[in-house]
Order: sequence, then structure tokens, then C-alpha cells
Amino acid sequence: MEHKSRSVIIPNTLLEDITGLMPSLATIPSLSGFFKFTAGQNFLLFSPTPVMQHAVIVLPPFAEEMNKSRHIFKQLFNKLAEQNQYGFMLDNYGTGDSEGDLDQASITLWRADLELLIQQIANWGFLTISFISLRFGTLQLFDLLNHYKLPLPIKQVVLWQPMFDPARFWQQFCRIKVAEAMANGDKVSQKQIEQQLEQGDIIEIAGYPINLAFYKSVQHINATLPSVLTKAQLSWFELSMLDNIAIPVQNMRENLVSKYSLNFKQIKADAFWQTTELASADELIALTVQQLVGAEQ
Repeated sequence: MEHKSRSVIIPNTLLEDITGLMPSLATIPSLSGFFKFTAGQNFLLFSPTPVMQHAVIVLPPFAEEMNKSRHIFKQLFNKLAEQNQYGFMLDNYGTGDSEGDLDQASITLWRADLELLIQQIANWGFLTISFISLRFGTLQLFDLLNHYKLPLPIKQVVLWQPMFDPARFWQQFCRIKVAEAMANGDKVSQKQIEQQLEQGDIIEIAGYPINLAFYKSVQHINATLPSVLTKAQLSWFELSMLDNIAIPVQNMRENLVSKYSLNFKQIKADAFWQTTELASADELIALTVQQLVGAEQ
């Protein structure tokens, strides 16, 4: 299926669709559900509180990592609500509980949906905004911040196990297909996967249909360190069972420190986004909420 590029201009009719939430914000404790965004119905996890001043947007990881992380996000949102922190998380179109398949989506479309959500948050009367991103969510966040002028001042950016390189993300995702082929006694390489995509084939990886348009949109993610981060308090929380900080993490931390004021902490905990059994992240959640609440005081 050929993907048609979509404008990132937000139509008023779409704003009106989620603006319909407004009259019931004061009485409904949770408004999570399906709402119309750029291409269809997206699932929005939405945890309101009595104080509508500061909004926190969570950008999840990709594919199965998102599914394994959903229970962590629910725990996070409960803790945020206890501290009067509004939380929002949008399932990207073609993923999670949202409509569509991945071969109907692109990074550009996902960015347009986030822009729509952020504009509506501003229209609701929020004064400031913060972001939490996990894994692939950091690539998506940087791409957003490099393309979009936020309508609200940015206060906090909290990176959970961030990915900074789109090529590295794509390589790791292709490894799932390589492992699937090996398990079936076949052999395939990342280069062969990319050649098939270039020929117009749709390749299923971990149950997700990938086409050329989506693959190309990943290649065009703008993961340059956003200049707007100089206006935010930046935190990076890394989960690892190692006693020492890995060299790639050390190198990237030094790069960030040279440009921003960075709060870095490595937490000894399981990588909950990839464990077979559901894992906890109590310390990560506690540190994140403490960081966000501290900025409000």
C-alpha cells in the first residue's frame, strides 16, 4: 500500500473532536479511550487531576517493547495523578490499541498526531509541558522537538533508557526478523530485508507489517539534539544490572553534559521492556515523579 504524505497542519475539525472531552474533565477520573486524530482513532491514556497547570506527555517504546511496558506506564500515571500531574500517552497510529497497521503509518503521521495533542493541551489551558520518553520514544521526541515549535514552555525532559540513533534502532528491530528466520532454519540479513522493502514488499517483523514508506520515514528521523532542551531540565535514567556504566552510555552522557545541564542516574534493575515476565520499575517511577514534582515546587 502506498503511503501518502500528510500535512502536519492541524485541522480545526480534529481539534473539535478531542475538544469534546472538555466539559467532563472535572467529573470523570479517567478519560482514557479512543479519539479521532490525523488518520483515525487513536488510543489516548489520559489521567486528569484537579489541577490543570502542568501536562506530562509520555512517548512509549516501539512494537513489543511498548506492550511489555504498558503496566509500568499505568503505575507511573497513578503516581503522577497523586501529585497533581496530568499525564497523557498516545498510542501511535498502527500500534498499541490505536487503529490501523504499521504499513499505513509513518513517523511524519505520528508527529502530526503529537502536534495535534499538544495543541489541544494548550487550548485546554495548561501552562507548561514536560516529556518522558522510553527507548524509541526518545527518537520520536527529538524528531518532534526538531520540527515543531511548542505552544507551551517546556519544563522537564526525562529520558528512560534513551535511543539516540535511528540507524541503531532499525538494526535492532531487523535483528528480530533475523532471529525469527534462524529459528525456522532460514537465513536473512538486514540488507536483504531492506532490498525487499525497496522492491515494494511488505515485511512482517514481530507481527508488524513494515513497508517502504515506514522504513524510509525511520531513515529520516531528525535525532539531532534539540536546541529547545537548553530551556528544560534534562534527566536521563538508565536501567542496568552492571556495576559500571557502559562505555557507549558514558560517551553519550559526556556529549549531553557538554551541551546541557544533565541529571544522570543509573538504576540497578531489570529491563522491563524486554523481560519474559512482567518486571517492576519502582525506583525509576519514584525518581521520575520526584524530578517532575520538584520542578513544580
